[in-house]
Amino acid sequence: MISGKVSLTMLIPIFLLGAASAPLLKKVVRGTVKSSVKLALDAKRVAHGLNEDLNDLAAEAAAESFASDLQETATEVPHQAVKKTRAATATATP
Repeated sequence: MISGKVSLTMLIPIFLLGAASAPLLKKVVRGTVKSSVKLALDAKRVAHGLNEDLNDLAAEAAAESFASDLQETATEVPHQAVKKTRAATATATP
């Protein structure tokens, strides 16, 4: 029959097992954190690249829109130079 009390002989092997597995556990946790940091940096790099690509596409679309608007206004109303006439009001004094 197992009693509710833990004997000292049972506690020592459990303690030794925990002490022996601590370095292994530390390596596992360190590897997990290291992998998570690498994954986050890679995701950040990919997001930065996508942001640059989207900015380039937006700039190209704006430039094309501006060029087409400029071309439409140039073909709709041709620019003609109008010669201004001045009234001759100045008189020469001797």
